[in-house]
Amino acid sequence: MQLEAAHAVEITKLVEYVDRKEDPLIQVVRTHQHNTGSAVLQTARCLKTEVQKETRKMDSTAEKTKERWYGKRMHGQLPRNLDEKLVDIEQSYRWLKSGDIKGEAESTIAAAQDQAISTNYFKNKILKEEFESKCRLCKQYEETIDHLTSGCPILANI
Repeated sequence: MQLEAAHAVEITKLVEYVDRKEDPLIQVVRTHQHNTGSAVLQTARCLKTEVQKETRKMDSTAEKTKERWYGKRMHGQLPRNLDEKLVDIEQSYRWLKSGDIKGEAESTIAAAQDQAISTNYFKNKILKEEFESKCRLCKQYEETIDHLTSGCPILANI
């Protein structure tokens, strides 16, 4: 199925190229296609319409998926936090683009971004276990990923 979609996209690009190019040889091809009643360009134009419809459908599906992600209480925290003006999105994903970390480290970082690390807060509020949700180190604030990475006074002094 992906091969067919790639083919349709390439044919569409070829038709756009032939339609807009003013090169004399391309004009000869365009005239020949028109005079012989060849179905190549007509087929390509139909494919272009289909590709545009599928692209709109995929965009709609992606938007719905994004909305569902935002709506999740725990896993939606990352996209909601990235929408804040204080977050540099480029820097937030730089570690993913570099590709020089091991899979285990990557999965741990992704879990931390999703707030899915087993903190006391996670155990108490999400898993509903009998845990004190305060930080194990400072005992003052909720033990969340954000607190551990940037707000714990004990960790700040290390």
